[in-house]
Amino acid sequence: MKPLLVLVVLLLQCSASPAQGVYVTPGANGPVFSDKPQPGAREVSLPPLNVVAPPQPPSTPVATPGKDERAKPDTEAVAYRSFAIVVPENESGVTANDAVFAVRVVADPPLQLGEGHAFAVSINGRAVGRRFTTTEFMIPREFWGDEVPPHNFSVQLDASIVDARGQALKQAAAVRFVMLHSFQ
Repeated sequence: MKPLLVLVVLLLQCSASPAQGVYVTPGANGPVFSDKPQPGAREVSLPPLNVVAPPQPPSTPVATPGKDERAKPDTEAVAYRSFAIVVPENESGVTANDAVFAVRVVADPPLQLGEGHAFAVSINGRAVGRRFTTTEFMIPREFWGDEVPPHNFSVQLDASIVDARGQALKQAAAVRFVMLHSFQ
């Protein structure tokens, strides 16, 4: 397997400089490939590499929806089978003295980062204002502004998977919990 890997690396190097030869020399553990001839080496004749051109972008501009048109998620976008908030748990209490708390979500299939998808969350109907791309993240202290919510503050956490334009692709069931302060 190792000689094959060496051959592949050498082939890739050869594609950058096609005038350079590849040589094979018998070795203790099998053939040894090199771009420099060694005593007893023979030159290997390689066929031309297959090269595939990258796909070209569409030549016509893509229409953007007008103000009265509703933007629809891409029809080719991945269909998320499930999406849920697992932390904090529904109907629980969360200790958050400085109003910072962890959120964990699960999505099936996993978030499609290459498509520009992200997680968007809101608390009591107010968007957090950040897009998250990991399944575990913290609600930042800045979200609350100058004042930390009081002890036993009731929270509804909503989360959705959004596309690059911010359109919701999948909504999780809301989670309700009480934000607590630990007294020291």
